[in-house]
Amino acid sequence: MGKKKKLYDDYDYEEAYNKQRLKLEEWEAEQIAKQGKHCAAYRTTTTEAGKQIEVDIYPSFNSRHDMPRTKRKRESRPSQKNLNEKRARRYLNNLAAANFGKGDLWGTFTYRAGEEPASVEDAERIFGNFIKRINRRRKKQGKPNLLYIYVTEWSDDPQKGIRVHHHMIFSGDCDRDEIEKLWYHGDRTETKRLAPDPDTHITGLVNYITKDPKGHKRWKSSKGLKKPTVTRSYSKFSRAKVRNMAFDHALLEKELKAKYKNARFIDASVFVNEVNGGFYIYARMVRD
Repeated sequence: MGKKKKLYDDYDYEEAYNKQRLKLEEWEAEQIAKQGKHCAAYRTTTTEAGKQIEVDIYPSFNSRHDMPRTKRKRESRPSQKNLNEKRARRYLNNLAAANFGKGDLWGTFTYRAGEEPASVEDAERIFGNFIKRINRRRKKQGKPNLLYIYVTEWSDDPQKGIRVHHHMIFSGDCDRDEIEKLWYHGDRTETKRLAPDPDTHITGLVNYITKDPKGHKRWKSSKGLKKPTVTRSYSKFSRAKVRNMAFDHALLEKELKAKYKNARFIDASVFVNEVNGGFYIYARMVRD
């Protein structure tokens, strides 16, 4: 057998393909598609996190020279220190979906006026000590360490002063009253049971705790969390098939359902690159 030819796709496809196909006139989209060039194959990256499935379909190239030029590479690791980055918010959503669901908890932890931390680092230190108190209590109860993801939001406004709070998604095997009592720094602490949406699981909650970053938003997580499962294929969808899917939403839905058995289609978006005529498809599905 001959040596498998190397394909190149280590670029930020969300940056390179950012114009929505539906916002183009039909003739304009057809013209872009006709000028398609250099694309050797379409790569499909599938991310499964709990019941949630995300599908990214984007062009690969025979030459590194043919790849779109973008500010970052595709595989850039999402930063735990900056939720202003779309990639970090998306990774956080998948991590949460892979580990938390019905029966688990989430809460917001605030500070009393005049007792706010001086910096985001100080806030994280305080919250870290809070988690240590929880784990000491859990150890006495014969339970393992808490599984969690938390987001710290901190800003220093010249007019409003320092504003800081934490959101945490965490294990459901906790006494809510006990958790709230272990937070010594504020009186408006509130914890709730997760109520996953049938279609989007806990995406709505994750979007809420990471929305519209202002100031600093950073996240941290416990050890022992399950990682989302990521698989890649260059043969799942042909170039011709992707082009047809880009122009026919019903076909797009049909093809995705055929490839992902027992998964329900939620939605999909199609983007184009006006220079190379390629398409990027982002789709979401869920297993019931």
